[in-house]
Amino acid sequence: MTAKRGSEPRAHHIVPRCWLAGFTETGENDGKLWVTDLRRKKQWLSTPGNSGHIRDFYRVSDPSLDPVAVETALSKMEAIVAPILKAIDRERRPPREDELSEILQFMAIQFVRLPAFRILALNVLEKINLENMTDALRSEESWAVAMKKADIDPGSPGSDYQGMKEFFASGQYTLEAATEWYMQRAFIAADEIASLLERRYWDAAISPSGNFIGCDNPVTMDGPKGKMTGFVNADIIMYQLSRHVLLYGGSPNIAPPFVNRKYIAHMNTFAMLRAEH
Repeated sequence: MTAKRGSEPRAHHIVPRCWLAGFTETGENDGKLWVTDLRRKKQWLSTPGNSGHIRDFYRVSDPSLDPVAVETALSKMEAIVAPILKAIDRERRPPREDELSEILQFMAIQFVRLPAFRILALNVLEKINLENMTDALRSEESWAVAMKKADIDPGSPGSDYQGMKEFFASGQYTLEAATEWYMQRAFIAADEIASLLERRYWDAAISPSGNFIGCDNPVTMDGPKGKMTGFVNADIIMYQLSRHVLLYGGSPNIAPPFVNRKYIAHMNTFAMLRAEH
């Protein structure tokens, strides 16, 4: 089933509206918030609906599929977590046990739905493909085997060994992927990330004055100095649930932070450093 073009939502939110609502003065979707673009050094007053979106970012290109299938799936997830986020912000508290699983899944999805994940996924694909192409182009025989394995006719465009070898060596060889390819891998990755998050001990830091800020890449990790930090080895993972509540996960013996202006400023600096825009 496909949607009519005129009825499609075009502003696809890479940052969920229900999450952005937690950074408004009212905590509602129609509330006001300040948006800061660090690259352009500009700031303006906006709303959750008018912030954090990219035109047609999740639009599916396969004509046999609903072009807004991804946007619809994300909207359903947001509908589940929206009342949880609102209650946590209103009551200034950590998530309850029955809420935490939904929050962690939402957090994982928020990590993989961003443009940065597409760059990461494509880099991994390019690395694997580079190794496979290098191996396939070792000789005419190995190229013939690769073409047969891929069920490609030897006479089809691009199947010529010498031509492909020269093209590959020129550095012009690049890969592109459709939205559905990215999102399929994003949802798989989100399940794996959520599983890793479930293994951590979670608590929350509260700012009664509501001074925590959000950004378009809000999952922050801190880990061993000099090492690449990820969901496995991070000492602590932080995620702003709203301007009043910051969720953090680590080991069971993690010491609760002393929430003062210095701590909030430190966490806000982390958020700004993680921002994509």
